[in-house]
Amino acid sequence: MMFGFDTVVMDTDGNKIIDSRAVLDTLSPSMKRRMERIIDIDSAAGEFESYPLYQAGREIGAIGVRQMKRIGSIDNKEAIFKKRGEEFLLISFIIAGGGALFLSVFFTLFLSMPLKKMRKAVDAMAGGNFSVRLPVGSGDEIGSLSESFNFMAEALEREEALRKHLTSNITHELRTPLTIMKANVEAMIDGVISDQEGGLGNIRVEVENLIRLIEGIEDITRAEASFFTGKDYTRINLPEFLSGIVSRMAPLAAEKGLESKLVTKKTVNALADRYKLETIIRNLLSNAIKYTGTGGIGIDYGIRKQMLFIRITDSGHGIPEDRTDLVFKKFYRGDDSNGTGIGLAIVKELAEVMGGRIDLESAPGEGSVFTIWLPVQTWI
Repeated sequence: MMFGFDTVVMDTDGNKIIDSRAVLDTLSPSMKRRMERIIDIDSAAGEFESYPLYQAGREIGAIGVRQMKRIGSIDNKEAIFKKRGEEFLLISFIIAGGGALFLSVFFTLFLSMPLKKMRKAVDAMAGGNFSVRLPVGSGDEIGSLSESFNFMAEALEREEALRKHLTSNITHELRTPLTIMKANVEAMIDGVISDQEGGLGNIRVEVENLIRLIEGIEDITRAEASFFTGKDYTRINLPEFLSGIVSRMAPLAAEKGLESKLVTKKTVNALADRYKLETIIRNLLSNAIKYTGTGGIGIDYGIRKQMLFIRITDSGHGIPEDRTDLVFKKFYRGDDSNGTGIGLAIVKELAEVMGGRIDLESAPGEGSVFTIWLPVQTWI
């Protein structure tokens, strides 16, 4: 009855034994009233659908059932349950759907924003602005792509600066010797210079200057281009490495009566680019020998504040304080210099390529101290 069925139980002869109304009559008055508020036996209509009953495999009768109407609180509760279920499903759909929509919009913007920035940066680079950089804020594919883009942008910026420097420097530096050569040739043609051998000698000197200048340009070009080739680090025994360079350059020092020696001989195994480091040391030693009249040149090295340093000290005439920054600029030459102004520019460029720097301490009459600093990851 609680499930809404009017029920009758019969024996094998079809006689009624008990039905739903008889069950209600056996209840207490209060229970009967409660049941009557739930079910309506009089609403049952139609024939009973009969199902046999068995006991120990023997048919003992049948049960007949038919639908009747449920009334009262059950229907109300069912209606309330259905309504609340519909409301719950609707609210769940709104929350889930709205949340999914919000997340989709958020992640779309989150993923597309870096790509939009990258596209904007690419457009700027296509317009000739090679200084543009992308922020690298994550370690995912977008972050890795941003790092690659920044490296490419820096490479293009350096390449463009190198092109401009070369164009400007070649134009400036070639003008003077070519002008002198032209003047000597015209003077010999016009008969102004009767000593043609002397005129040809002047031209030869300027040709040699041009050759040295071109070689210097090639050197600085290779130094700047080393940024694109990356770092070829190998393990170096620093005392043996520096001693070898000093011994090879000792004859140049001996010609001027100078002594060059390795002051420190403690064991330090460096992880560095052998070619770049040797070029730096050779240029610094050559420079020290060239501008030192008496005394000697010392080299020491060590580790300080997690940085590897190599220091070259000379007893030369020194550099004025207002020119210590200028000596590292390309093609800068002091008043008493007869070089190309390339050596120290190469040193600075190679040191920066390896992630380091060069410091200079100098004063007129007190000599100079050049110190190369390399980062901690370049030594063991």
